[in-house]
Amino acid sequence: MAYAGAIFADACLKGLNGVPDVVECSFVQSTVTELPFFASKVRLGKNGVEEVMGLGPLFDYEQAGLESLKPELKA
Repeated sequence: MAYAGAIFADACLKGLNGVPDVVECSFVQSTVTELPFFASKVRLGKNGVEEVMGLGPLFDYEQAGLESLKPELKA
C-alpha cells in the first residue's frame, strides 16, 4: 500500500508540474458506470484529474462480472 501510495503521489506531482500524459488508476467520481464513484484510469494534469478514461471494450464474462458486482458496490 505504501508503494502504491508513493507511485500515485509521484504521478500527482508530475501532473501538477505540467508533465504531459500522466495516467494512473484512481477511485473517482465519474460517469463510467451508473455508480457515482468507480476506479478508473485518469489523466492527471495541472488541475488534478483532467480526464476520466472509460473502461474500454469488455469481454462478455468481464461485463457479466461487473454487472454482478454493481449491487454490492452500491451498498
